[in-house]
Amino acid sequence: MTKRARHRDENTPDLFDHAALFPVETPRDMVSAVDFNATIAAAMARALDEARANGIDRFEVAKRMSLILGVEVSKHMIDAYTSQARETHTIALVRFKALARATGCLWLWNVALEGEGLTLLQGDEALHAQISLAETRIRALQDEVKAMKATAPLQVSRSIRR
Repeated sequence: MTKRARHRDENTPDLFDHAALFPVETPRDMVSAVDFNATIAAAMARALDEARANGIDRFEVAKRMSLILGVEVSKHMIDAYTSQARETHTIALVRFKALARATGCLWLWNVALEGEGLTLLQGDEALHAQISLAETRIRALQDEVKAMKATAPLQVSRSIRR
């Protein structure tokens, strides 16, 4: 008897497609502080370029950061934060957070977390991840119940003896 050739059903989704959407990250060796600062500075410069393309210049970003932080932030300060040549002028986390919000470039967090084994999820993405985790736990508990039933089947006699 000959075997039939298998063909992929194009209507059935691949179970492993999620790996492309949310790659599993593992912590890597820590890069040097100088390299990390240069990476962050370059990413912030890219975020400011994106903001400018959307009509938000560095003066407006500085104004928005000032409102968020409650302290004066100038364009000059932003220029210094994004300069890879100025190794001593690095941005504090609270200011980084304000810059991400002011530019609308939340992808900056992915740059900051890169190499830490973390995946950043936002809004519905996080909810769907929690749903998936709950479903995985349910399946694990169902498998555990099934295994217990298989090892110790319960036989209850319901007949009443008088």
